[in-house]
This record gives sequence, structure tokens and C-alpha cells, in this order.
Amino acid sequence: MTVEPPSTLERVISPSKPKFPKFRKVNLPFFKKNLQVKDTGNQTSEIPLTFKQNLKEQHFAVAGKQLINREERLFSVKQDGVGSSKSLVEEEEDYEESLRKDFEELLEEVWLTVENSFEVQTENEKEALKQAVLVIQQEEEQDRRWEGVAEKECPPWRPRCCRQTHDSLLQNMVQRRMEEAKLDSNTDIKSSVQKEITGKGKQLKQDLLHIAEHVRSCYPGENVCQLYAKLYHQEFCAKLREITEYGLSDADCSHVLQWVNIHYPSILRRKELNGVIEYEQLEALLPSNTLEPLEEQCLTQIEDTLQTWCLNILKKEKAEPELRDGCYFSCLAIDVIKCVHDAITSAQKVLGSCSKSQRITHQIKEFLISYQDYLKNVTEDNQGNTDTVLKANLLCIRQLREYITTNQELFPAHLKSDCRSLLVSIRELCHGYFTKSVHKDLKGTYAKLGTSEWLKHSEHVCGELLEGVDTHIQKLTDLDKTCLQDLLSHLHKEVLAEYVRTLMKKKIKLGKANIQQAAEALRDNNQRIHTLFIEAGSRMDDLKDILESLADLLTLKELHTIELELANLSKSYPDFCEAHVCAWLHHRPTLSTAELRMIKETFSELREPNTPVETDHQEQDPLYSSRDFFSKVFVRCTAQQSLGHMLSCI
Repeated sequence: MTVEPPSTLERVISPSKPKFPKFRKVNLPFFKKNLQVKDTGNQTSEIPLTFKQNLKEQHFAVAGKQLINREERLFSVKQDGVGSSKSLVEEEEDYEESLRKDFEELLEEVWLTVENSFEVQTENEKEALKQAVLVIQQEEEQDRRWEGVAEKECPPWRPRCCRQTHDSLLQNMVQRRMEEAKLDSNTDIKSSVQKEITGKGKQLKQDLLHIAEHVRSCYPGENVCQLYAKLYHQEFCAKLREITEYGLSDADCSHVLQWVNIHYPSILRRKELNGVIEYEQLEALLPSNTLEPLEEQCLTQIEDTLQTWCLNILKKEKAEPELRDGCYFSCLAIDVIKCVHDAITSAQKVLGSCSKSQRITHQIKEFLISYQDYLKNVTEDNQGNTDTVLKANLLCIRQLREYITTNQELFPAHLKSDCRSLLVSIRELCHGYFTKSVHKDLKGTYAKLGTSEWLKHSEHVCGELLEGVDTHIQKLTDLDKTCLQDLLSHLHKEVLAEYVRTLMKKKIKLGKANIQQAAEALRDNNQRIHTLFIEAGSRMDDLKDILESLADLLTLKELHTIELELANLSKSYPDFCEAHVCAWLHHRPTLSTAELRMIKETFSELREPNTPVETDHQEQDPLYSSRDFFSKVFVRCTAQQSLGHMLSCI
């Protein structure tokens, strides 16, 4: 190949020191290829490829460097001056025009290559794109080198602003691809809004993964993935904001929120994009004044649906529960829990937040209020199947409580407390139905407590009491085991409370001879009552100490030991008050007026204020606490009246 001789203009270029700083060296591993071999007989020589040849071979960076060198030579000459020779001036103009056209030809190839970014896959295609990017970087650096030079001394094409052109080109490419994205072909999606959003979302995902896999390496020293992510984000934002501008159906609203909170973030946080796309740096897809009404619409729709489901479940509750494994059973709690769980899961998927979905759980409280009314009607109507309905629903109550206890994160603190209180009230309503009949049948036996008959034949009276209780317990064998334990624990506490209340109510006067007899009767009765209930299934083991303590109060002789025992009772049972002290010590005729007054004053001083009991585990079932025992022992007279009566009897 013949090498063209240098022009006159090139020959007159001054060999003086260049006017520009040295151009940044570009690492071009392919540079050795940009040579042609010339045979000169006995030896060969390597001749650099021309601009046209480099352009044809897609060696864009070398071609661009060649043009930049020509640019610098040309405008160095212009700055030094070429004289008034017409031929040199004309040649300068021709040379400048040729250089301009070569630049245009190079950049045309560069922009075509960049536009082909979404088809890049092979190594040759990647190399070509990398060459185009290197040209852009070289041009940007050359623009900076010309900064500060007088306009008339600069090339007319400077600054070329290739980076700005590149970014605008990418923006147009992304915009076109998103506009041309096909509607999603999923036949399960009926809404055109949902098809469009899903289609554009899939296009975005496909393109960003392609950029990360094939294009990222073509931009040395740059994070082009973040730039593409920003451009796609802008397009997706614009489309969502356009869609939400005029209102959405509930289904479309839910779909938009799923993309905003779940699908879109999951795309940009894929492992393939990890480290190359910083999702947190992108603006919100929807502004808060658009997003919040959509969330409100979605939550309201889920709440309304859940409320309808729960009420329908309550309406469909069977009049006659079924027997499973010998116990009455209802699906009500299981169905309600499933509906609540599905609603919360749906809200979390749509809203992408557990805290926002907590609002859904307020519907449980509304359901429990309706549930309480339903069971209240069951107990009041007293139909033939009331027993079986309540037995089946006692298990439902326990299942609902367990769900709330084991899923505390779903419930705001105040709602959790309200729901537990409601469930306690509902359970007491059901328990009360069964225990009411027990107390009714035992009324005659209770009346014998604290009488002379009881003192003489306490074993017989206690046996009669236990026989009546056991008769009712045998009727509860078709109750779920855990629910039976609950009910027996409740009954255990109530029977013992009625036992103590009856004794305190009776104004019996114990002499020195029979006071020990009364204490022994209390201890014996206590053991037999406790054994019966514990063996039947009661879990109220703490109740075993109450009658023992009351028996001790009858027999203790030293004043300070009586005061100490009263203080211990008050500490263990905060509801044990002065009225109980007065009523019980009435049975101690040997105490003087001064001693009784001292006991009362000491008890008032030592007794701790009756404040709500705080436990380490707020989930503890209050049913199994014995601390409130004396709240069930009603003593009608006031403390002052009891003391006055007690003193008058001495």
C-alpha cells in the first residue's frame, strides 16, 4: 500500500513545544493489530493503519486518537500562524474540513454502535462497544483540554459534549423500548392496566439484566448499570404516575402497589445487579400524596373483605357441633384464623410492610365483639344444644387466644390487650354457664359450712360437696382436654372461694375447745377438695395454701405471728383486705379489744396498695393466677362495720 506524502501544511508545523498537556494514555490491548505488514524484499516493516482502515476494523479508539492528534497539529499551526500564503490558507481550510468530516464519520459509527447495545452478546460486539465508549471518554477529555482557550482559536466543533449526547441517546433508547414493550401475555391477567404494567416491568428487568451481563464491562471506569437503572426508573415512574392519575379499581390499585413495594424493588435487588445498581439512590416510584391514598384504598378493601368473611363464618356456625375423637368441635376459629392470616399476608404482599398491615388485625376485635354477642345469645336462649355449642366454642376461644399470643408482631399493643380481654370475657361467659349449674346444685351443701353440723361431721359435709362437684365433672368428658383443664381450674377457684365466703359470712363463735377442731376440719377439707380438682385436671395448685393459712389464723397464739400471717396473705393475695380480716377474726373470741385494734392497725400499715399485677410474661393467662382469689370472696360489710361487730361479740 502506498503511503500518502505529508501535505505542505503538515511540513510547516512548528516543531516547538506542544501547546496542550500530554494526552492521557489509553490502554489499548488491541493496538498491535492496528499495523499492516509491508514486504521490502529481504525484510518486512510494520506500518500503522490509516484512520479509514481503523474505522473499518472498528478500532474506534485508535481512530479517534488519530483525529485528535490531527486536530492538535492543525490548531497548533493556526495559533502559531501560517503566514499569508494563499495556498497554505486554502490547504488549512481543506484540512480542517476533512478533519471535521472524519470526526463526523467516526462519531456516526460510535453512536450506531451504542444504539446496538441491546444486541451485544459476542466478544467482537463487546469489543466494538468498548471502543465506542473509549472514543466518548477521549472526546470528553479533549473537550476539557480546550477549556479556557479563546473561542476563535478553538476547533469549531469544541466542545463536542459526547457524554451529554451519549446520555441523551441512551434515554431515547430506553424510552423507545419501554414504549414498545409488549403487553403481558398471561391469560390470568384480565385488566389492561395490569397487562401494561407487567409488560413494562418485564422489559425493564430483561434489559437491565442484559446490561449487567453484556454491556457493563464495555464501560471501563464507569457504572453504566446505575445510569440505565435511573433512565428505566424515570420511564417506569412516569407510566405509573400516569396510570394512577385518574383513579384505579381495587384490583388495579393492588397491582400497582405490588409493583411499587414488592416486584420492582426485587428486580433491582437481584443478585445479578447487586453492587452495580444502588436502589436506595433512586427517587420513590410514586410520591407520598399519590401512594398514601392508594394504600388507604387497598387497606379499606381488605378490611371490608375480611369483615364480610368473618361475619359469614359466624352466620354459618353449625347449630349442632360435630364430635371428633369423642370431643365436640367447631371449625369457626380455624376458619377465622385462616381468613385473618390470608388478609394480613395479602396486605403485606401489597404494601411491603408488616407495620402497615397491622391495621388489618383490628377486624379481629370487631369479630370478637360479634362473637361474644353470639355466645351470649346462646347461653340466654338455653336451647337443648347449648351445652354442646359452648363446649365446641371453648376450644375455638383457646385457639384464637393462642393465635394472638404466638403472632404478637401482627398486633399493636393496645389491640392485643383488648383482644385478650375480650377472649377472657367470652371464656368466662361460657365457663359461667357451666359453673352456675354446679353452684346451684351445691347451694344446700354450701349452707352447711360453718355450722355446728360441719364442726361435728366435717368429713361428711365435705364428702357431700365433693360428690356434687364430681357429678358435674363427669358430664364434661366430651370437652377438649385443654379446655377441660381451663374449666376445672375456673371451677376449682370458684368452689373454694364460695367455701371461704360462706365461712366468713357465718357468725359462729368458736370456743377454746372447738377452735382447734375447726382448724383441723379446714385442713382436712382443703386436702380433699384440692386432691379432687387436681386429679380431675385443674392446674390451680397454688390454691392449696389458702385454707391452710386461714386455719393457722385460728390457732396462732402470739399476736405478732397473727400479724405476720395476715401480712403474708396480703402479699400473696393483694385482694385480701380489712373486711376479710375482720370477718375471719370474728371467729377468735379470745382476742381482746386492744389486740384486735392493734392487729387492724398493723395490717393497714403493712398491707401493700392493691395495684394491677405486672408479670414478666404478659401472655400469662389470668385464669391460672391465684393472686385475685379474694376478689371472688365477697364480704358485704365494710371493714369498720366488721370490726365493730367483732368487738361487740367479744
